[in-house]
Amino acid sequence: MKSPTLVKFQPLIAALQAVPLTDNLPEELTGCYISDLLSDVLAHAEPGMIWLTIQTHRNVVSVAATKDVAVVLFTCGRTPHAEIIAEAEEEGIALLTTSLTTYEAAGKLWVAGLRGESGHE
Repeated sequence: MKSPTLVKFQPLIAALQAVPLTDNLPEELTGCYISDLLSDVLAHAEPGMIWLTIQTHRNVVSVAATKDVAVVLFTCGRTPHAEIIAEAEEEGIALLTTSLTTYEAAGKLWVAGLRGESGHE
């Protein structure tokens, strides 16, 4: 397994046209994972990654915490309820939302140098 390339997170916020929903933003990301299937994320996401999804229910925070995902980016303008945002804050998971589609957001992350997990690029 190759070492992840760390990418500074702050510049990505503008590129993603993202609105932070929590205050606990990471300094760097190790990669990106894209899936709306929670079992897939449990099987393949790695610590420090940004996870792109349209799912906004409570289980997203649980999965992100279990896998030590650094950021969950909700695409297509999706935003979770306030209690889910509060739970993410407690778990140390950063949440953001963007009106970009998942495809558009992934493209911007790729251009910025962020890659997926080794074997899943």
